[in-house]
Amino acid sequence: MSPSIDSGVRHQSVRGLHMIWLAFLGSIFCYVLILMLLSQQSEAVDEDVLVVLRPLFWILATLLTIASFVWRTQVADLRGRRGSDPTDGFTRLRVACIVTWTFCEVIAVLGLCLGAITYRFADYAPLVTLGIVLLFVHRPAAWPIERFLLEDLRP
Repeated sequence: MSPSIDSGVRHQSVRGLHMIWLAFLGSIFCYVLILMLLSQQSEAVDEDVLVVLRPLFWILATLLTIASFVWRTQVADLRGRRGSDPTDGFTRLRVACIVTWTFCEVIAVLGLCLGAITYRFADYAPLVTLGIVLLFVHRPAAWPIERFLLEDLRP
């Protein structure tokens, strides 16, 4: 039988995931601020290049959006078999959260990269917004963090 985890450790684990999520969200806002400052020095970009780049960035963002949901429900396998280690389930949950949030962050970064190329708000704002919305969809409260801590770390 494994030792039980006290409420202080449980609270720290949950708070740690919330801090990681806030760091992902906060970094997007920092990137946008940097891009807004850089956009003051805009130069014209060849429209032929943009015809190729815009759809490419949106295809990548769509694939990452799908990947965030697939990873969360299928690959992370949060309801799957439990290992002999009682912290195994929570470790899988923590990795699933971080990987899912990384997919969301990359969507916003794609938007910022497109914005850095075009210096057009209409190019980067939708992708950045999509990344932020997905971070809120996959926020810590949407994950069974407390349940995993209570079930998996119980003696």
